[in-house]
Amino acid sequence: MDPWDATQYMFHPFIAVHQQGLHLQPDSSTLPEQGLNEHFIADQNHAPGQLIPPQASAFQGPQNASPASNADDAQMMPPPPKQRRKKAPTLRAKDWEPYKARILELHDTQKKPLQKVKEIMEEEFNFVAEIRQYRTRITQWGKDKNIKPAEMAAIVRKRQQRKILESDKNEQNFTVRGREVETYKIDRWMTRNEVSHTALYAPSPAASHSPASSTMSLNFSSAGNTPIPSYPVPPSPALSVQEIYQSRGSSFTGQSPALSYRTLQAHLPVSHPPAPGLFQGQQQAELVPKRSRYRQAEEEILRKDISVAEILFGASHPRTLHLLEKLAEVLMDQGRYKSAEEMVRRAVEGHRNTTGNRSINTLEALQILGNILCCQGLYRQAQKLQHWILESKKSVLGEEHPSTLRSMSELVTTYIHHNLWKEAEELGVRVLEMRRRILGEEDPETLTSQHNMAVIYRNCGRLKEAEELCMQVLEMEKRILGEEALGEEALGTISSMYNLASVYHDQRRWDDAEVLLTQVVDMRTRIFGEEHPNTLRARAELISTYESQQRYKEAEVGGEQVLEMQKRILGEKHPETRVTAHDVLRVYEKQGKYEKAEYLRSYIQETRSD
Repeated sequence: MDPWDATQYMFHPFIAVHQQGLHLQPDSSTLPEQGLNEHFIADQNHAPGQLIPPQASAFQGPQNASPASNADDAQMMPPPPKQRRKKAPTLRAKDWEPYKARILELHDTQKKPLQKVKEIMEEEFNFVAEIRQYRTRITQWGKDKNIKPAEMAAIVRKRQQRKILESDKNEQNFTVRGREVETYKIDRWMTRNEVSHTALYAPSPAASHSPASSTMSLNFSSAGNTPIPSYPVPPSPALSVQEIYQSRGSSFTGQSPALSYRTLQAHLPVSHPPAPGLFQGQQQAELVPKRSRYRQAEEEILRKDISVAEILFGASHPRTLHLLEKLAEVLMDQGRYKSAEEMVRRAVEGHRNTTGNRSINTLEALQILGNILCCQGLYRQAQKLQHWILESKKSVLGEEHPSTLRSMSELVTTYIHHNLWKEAEELGVRVLEMRRRILGEEDPETLTSQHNMAVIYRNCGRLKEAEELCMQVLEMEKRILGEEALGEEALGTISSMYNLASVYHDQRRWDDAEVLLTQVVDMRTRIFGEEHPNTLRARAELISTYESQQRYKEAEVGGEQVLEMQKRILGEKHPETRVTAHDVLRVYEKQGKYEKAEYLRSYIQETRSD
């Protein structure tokens, strides 16, 4: 049975065909030389310039023809094939390296055209390459003088924004790959593309997927720029923590959940009657099926914003890195943990290179990485990293800073996942007390702490306290959100329902648990999709309830489905996958299906963590 449903931010409301054949040459006496050259081109690789109708005598005649006939035939043979242009040699990066400095000196410093550079390199070094190869290599060296359309579009957009909306600020100077962009070039581009000089410019949206790394470096400067604040940089962390956050990636092997038809509530007219309360399980609102992911619109907007930010500010600018962090959080909420990890590691590396290991920006990005590692089931790594982040924030911000409290709460969540109940309770009580005092009883983060304390009490056997706290949280959430809240804004309420159902299960109130869990599975399927880890977790809990009710066939069928999806989405070694495997194993044994049970027992043994 799944022991928890802890969370960090659950209460927050984002042809051409070539002709081939025999082309016969007419007797030269019948056509003048000039006419002959104008009438046809004999080449196996090209159609003739003008087709000459073949004569019958050209194809027929005795095979023992006289020498004179042979001579005539020889005159009628086509001319030799046209010489094909020699292919340019293949040149790899290492072939260019000895000549790089000289090429750049000629092209970049002396401003010589590429044709002249090519001639000089052939004369001085006998180095032969085509113009197109020069262009490609110079672009790869980041010395391309031509401004790409996307770069110019970004420049115009920013320039018009400054000119119209920020007229009180100084005019900006733009540089692309170290070269200043002349104003007349910007004006010329705007004229050619019919861009108004008196209105804001909105270029076509950038690519919907941000590049893994940016080779483009576009910067702007003005007298009004604000410097990035610096933070204290204490000594670097222990090597074990460095290994975690400097790694190229974790050992997580799960896949992204597939797109699903998520039935989302449509916008209804004001006169439409409100939906009933959460516990009746009846919905009268219009439901619209759409194949998508949870928070997909936010993901698409963020990817476009990242592409624009990389062009405007560069890949390592704080604005770009902040957008990467936001995208990582969206991907994490979608259950796409590997993609989320890749995105946030880019942000971490960017912050470390610009502000150091323990700057606030770096710590906040690392906090997201810790949460993702926890979702991946890598609890020891997450715990170690989060503990170091917490101590760093205490020294920089103080213990009661909201960011420090958030780090404490997220460490509590990892303790819960790792079944470290004593540590979870000690830290959880402190966080709850401080949040109540600083933020207030009904603040979303205070509700998160109360929710997590209910999980802790339940798993420590304090079922009465757990039930009371779950009910308190549910009442406050319904009062804040409204009785009819059933959509994405009520994720915290849905999680509280899940945990209350788990308490009911432990109290042997299985019918009550089933009613709540059925609603939770339905709502999570509509909001997240059927393959999302949150949906699978709720289904696994419902299957455990079926087992307790001795409904073994339903438990077996459902358990096998969930187990196969968890193996794919979370990976075979993920703790939640193994918990479900244990549950299905018990169902097999209770039905006397010992062959299936033995196979599953072998799987559990093979996937046991070291």
